[in-house]
Amino acid sequence: MNKVDNKKRMALTLALAPVGMLAASFAAVPIYRAFCPQATSTGAKHRAKSAPKTAADKIIRVHFDANTNGVPWAFKPDRSSQNTRVGKTAMMYFTMTNTSKTAITARAMYNVLPDTMTPYFRKLQCFCFSDQTLQPGESRHIPVVYFLDPDLLKDTDTKDVPDVTLSYTFFQSKNPVGSSASATSDRLQ
Repeated sequence: MNKVDNKKRMALTLALAPVGMLAASFAAVPIYRAFCPQATSTGAKHRAKSAPKTAADKIIRVHFDANTNGVPWAFKPDRSSQNTRVGKTAMMYFTMTNTSKTAITARAMYNVLPDTMTPYFRKLQCFCFSDQTLQPGESRHIPVVYFLDPDLLKDTDTKDVPDVTLSYTFFQSKNPVGSSASATSDRLQ
């Protein structure tokens, strides 16, 4: 190969590299969701149909965090933390208030930290399972019913964890206010 061919190849590579990186950035979220559904709040693994039949003696302190990511709502837990017995059902109430002059539909996504605890934080009832629509000035006091799966005590990465944080962030929903998804929002969850 001569120097001209090498320069053309290098110029083409340099021109296509940013295009490839841009395409990869757009593909990252769908790929992540396809391969890691358990890491997102839509992961079916975290929604439990029933509570465990037995509870352990271990107590873990659960901290609660509430955020709105630009959604004009006031959103907070009743308490910042509570002691939770592993395997026993627990409940925490959150209050959300629409502070805008228009109806807003939003959905809460959640994180569990440390992330090794994510598979063991199970919810029976949660406002994060569906879109929530609040009219201007409307407030809602709504529970999250959850338990810490006793299997966490068999995992070397989680058996000695003393604290866990459940963090919610509301994002504006892609479903418009008044759509069937938001109109049938589960007001008890």
